[in-house]
Amino acid sequence: SFRDTLNSSLHHTFALKDVLTCIDDFHPAGRQEETKLTASAQGIMRAYGDRSGRGRLRADASPMEARPPQGNAIITGEFPPDIGESGTARYFGLELHDGDVNLNELTFYQHRAAEGVLQRCMYGYLEWLKKSFLRNDETVEDFVLRLKNDFEEKRAAFQKSGIHCHGRVPEAVALLQMGMDMLLAYLELKGELEKELCDEVKQRFQTLLYQLAAEQAESIIQDKPTHKFVRKFYALLESGKVCVLDKNRPCDFIPQSCVGYEDDEFFYLHSEVIHKEVRKLCDEQGESFTISQKSLQKML
Repeated sequence: SFRDTLNSSLHHTFALKDVLTCIDDFHPAGRQEETKLTASAQGIMRAYGDRSGRGRLRADASPMEARPPQGNAIITGEFPPDIGESGTARYFGLELHDGDVNLNELTFYQHRAAEGVLQRCMYGYLEWLKKSFLRNDETVEDFVLRLKNDFEEKRAAFQKSGIHCHGRVPEAVALLQMGMDMLLAYLELKGELEKELCDEVKQRFQTLLYQLAAEQAESIIQDKPTHKFVRKFYALLESGKVCVLDKNRPCDFIPQSCVGYEDDEFFYLHSEVIHKEVRKLCDEQGESFTISQKSLQKML
């Protein structure tokens, strides 16, 4: 859970190989705890997103083996963590509403899980992967090449869909589609699903996935430092905490809250002053705004 330390969570991501690990429940109780849990979320997202482990040294300064995540994670939370644009791009978000989960069906599958049915299903699936594709070096090489080509095809197909997004979103979509394709191939081979139904599920899954990817792309855009800056700047203007003066109209008195000027087309802002005010507002609201003034100017 998020009550564990970050190092403990990262250790589990390495030890829990080839399984789906649940990390429950991102729900900070206060400002101080939110800072701590957000740092943990940032570390977990980046570890899984980059598939990299932290480099460490032994007491004699010799390097230790890195421990990157070896499975996948599903994370639950009351709301998404505020981990910035690149952090948000490293996970695939799914928002659940009341009624989205059929509780009767959930209870049914919880009983099956308690009987070990789902565990045996996963075991059977992994054994099928090993026997079908990982028998020897030649089959492994062919399997890896097949996955690589499949990944590139699915990523390219999504990129042609016209959904404008962060570069990591097409990767996530392609990988999720590949996972579903492999599962359906296993179920079809075992006679659990007919080919027609498998094809139908594939198409429905792709449609839903593209819809969710578009929502994810919008969420990532809203986390861009420039977008956040503009939103906070307008909030400061509307609340009267800062003001701007007409560039073309002389003014004998300049209010202390003045952060710049405007005309019919542009704002002309004192960059240091408005950057300070936006950071102050974000701090008051418990949001992060760590980009420097120089970097913000460049991005704007």
